[in-house]
Amino acid sequence: MLKFVTPQYTNANVLSLCEQGIHNTNHLHGRFHACHERLLELGEEYISCAEQEDLYTLNAFPVGVIPEPPVVGTLTKNECEKLYTHYFAKNNKPARIVYDTLLAAAAGKCPYCCGIGNPSNLDHYLPKTHYPQFSILPLNLVPACRDCNMGSKANSYAMTRGAQVFHPYFDDDCYTTEQWLFAQYIAGKDSNPSVIDYNVIPPAHWNRDQKQRVEMHFKTFNLRLRFSRVASSCLNDYLSQIKRLYSHIGDFEESKRIIVQPIIDKIPEVNHWKKSMCIALLTELMPF
Repeated sequence: MLKFVTPQYTNANVLSLCEQGIHNTNHLHGRFHACHERLLELGEEYISCAEQEDLYTLNAFPVGVIPEPPVVGTLTKNECEKLYTHYFAKNNKPARIVYDTLLAAAAGKCPYCCGIGNPSNLDHYLPKTHYPQFSILPLNLVPACRDCNMGSKANSYAMTRGAQVFHPYFDDDCYTTEQWLFAQYIAGKDSNPSVIDYNVIPPAHWNRDQKQRVEMHFKTFNLRLRFSRVASSCLNDYLSQIKRLYSHIGDFEESKRIIVQPIIDKIPEVNHWKKSMCIALLTELMPF
């Protein structure tokens, strides 16, 4: 939904900062250091797959196997996950600067829901429960709002290309430059208020995987309901403005254009909920 620039901190930067925060717990410092080269290789493998929209091809780590096999070198799954919670995200650790920088780079806009939510933490695009080897890889850490981070996505992961949600650091520009989100104005009737409904119509020239991906993204983050709710917060205001202007100038089409066209023009994202809503009002709203 929103594309982000690649984080300024590299995988090597993060490995070094995390290592500085480890104080030889169960010899973790030495064992972690011994895994650096392999973790760098895994980071390159992640980038290569992400650039081809092939992250779904990476094998998920088996959950519930006792004893747990090592993930990287001698590091276990539990230790890889602790690298994130104890040595990356923890406030008094050197690597926390990376966490804070990634979060700040979102500028208050969650990329999964096009900014209706304010990122409050980092989401593991590939969940660390199933991909502990990427628990501190900066390119796997996406600033996300609580609803997107804790909703249907949570610890789920895709098993096909078409089942992948958008990756803000990697995905093709077509997802953010070509329109696939559309809105419909539904006039109120009797005691029911007017509402905006949203749906996905991918461009006809996209391949099957691309079409499935936008539909999966829309469904996973419950965007139909969430966009409709946030649209309701300003719909009545726009309708009132159009109605007042219409009563003064007597031209309904011109009244709509004067109120909503500046909003359409001001929003650069083609798949923004408010832009789609205003286009629907411009094309579908009938005289009161």
